[in-house]
Amino acid sequence: MESQSTAQSVRNRPRALVLASSADVAANDLCVDLLSSASPERQRVLSLSYTRRPTRLVDHWRATHDALPASMAIVCPESHADGESPDGVHTTHVPASDLTGASIAISRYLDRWDGDGEPITVCLNSLTSLLQYADRDRVFRFLHTITSRCLAVDASVHAHLDPATQDEQTVATIATLFDTVVRREDDEGWTVQQ
Repeated sequence: MESQSTAQSVRNRPRALVLASSADVAANDLCVDLLSSASPERQRVLSLSYTRRPTRLVDHWRATHDALPASMAIVCPESHADGESPDGVHTTHVPASDLTGASIAISRYLDRWDGDGEPITVCLNSLTSLLQYADRDRVFRFLHTITSRCLAVDASVHAHLDPATQDEQTVATIATLFDTVVRREDDEGWTVQQ
């Protein structure tokens, strides 16, 4: 329930950066809550996932909502291919280091859904992984492109970053692209900085 109230507190902010350990189960719950709109059965959900396999994302969504959203797309590295996608889920595989390919795939889904009047939500999980394949400046440019594209189609977007794996300058630089920073404070729960 804590993740739901945290998600509600950032609902009116279209871009949120989630700072938490990659192994934190609470971050996965918050992710689903941030992706969920008031009408999850009508919405469009897009996930760039470098840390969780498509089947895990789908299973987590179904555990929360019982059914899939109207349209769900997952862009992930080729190494995350895990069989057939469930009906209603589109999966696009790109090489892990190909930020341009990931950006193109994300843009295509956003273009397809733009203008249909249904809510669009986007998750970028995880920036920690992206920073293993590209330097901070390249990841920053990629994020700037994606967050701007999301704003252009009135989509909300959140991204995950494990602050323990990055220096303070990297975290601060990336945070400038977001309206809200949500931080997991060990056992104290979530704090929201707007």
